[in-house]
Amino acid sequence: MKGILLFILILIIAPVLVSTNILKQEKETTISIEDITTDKAIYYSSEFLHLNIKIRSNSDLEDVVVKVEGIKGRLKKQETLDIKEGVNDIPFSYKLPRCNVCGGIGAGDYTLDCEVLYKDIVLKDSTTINIQQ
Repeated sequence: MKGILLFILILIIAPVLVSTNILKQEKETTISIEDITTDKAIYYSSEFLHLNIKIRSNSDLEDVVVKVEGIKGRLKKQETLDIKEGVNDIPFSYKLPRCNVCGGIGAGDYTLDCEVLYKDIVLKDSTTINIQQ
């Protein structure tokens, strides 16, 4: 009789324990850079560059670091922000340097590097712009 009662008790408690473990599991964080866009392909000296980084996340995340660098070290921007679940648009604006000998850059193509950091996740992507005098 005790054996049957113990068996019935196990049948009742075991599913509760299993379902509790399932509820406590954290979902894996996935984050990606979907796109990096600029407002145009060709820029001229001293214009404003408007850059947008699309970041997708499967959950809300806090303290995500987004860095943008390029143009021979002239462009160095960094923001720490919170990301919402879904697609997030992260805008950056930067006044381009003059294109001449004194300004330190020549006309041509420049790579803009983007880095997204969250805990142990590091994402990198880039885009290229053209700067004319």
